[in-house]
Amino acid sequence: MSIVRFRPETLFQELPEAVPVKEPIGEPVAATRARSFNGAATTRAGVWECSPGVWRRQVLQAEYCTFLDGEAVFEPDHGEPVAVRAGDAVYFPANTGGIWRVSRTLRKTFVVFDEGA
Repeated sequence: MSIVRFRPETLFQELPEAVPVKEPIGEPVAATRARSFNGAATTRAGVWECSPGVWRRQVLQAEYCTFLDGEAVFEPDHGEPVAVRAGDAVYFPANTGGIWRVSRTLRKTFVVFDEGA
């Protein structure tokens, strides 16, 4: 794969159709769309977007992400809630479960790591 440069204003234009989250809690039902730049590899990088809503999430792999837009609170099963907004970078350890409360559409870049990474 060759080096690819992305412009922030076009990064989210080519995402697939949004799909509802698997475990919504109430209305509205959040929907996500994502694109990985290196296919279906277990360690992958890409972009992700989520519309407002409340839903349960289990992050099976470790993930590092930088939020580009939006506002939300992640309430982990263990620990204090984490408010995120544009400009924040967050590391989620493997097997992080909790509740997302997305108040304004979130957009982020991410790297999800292999278990051994």
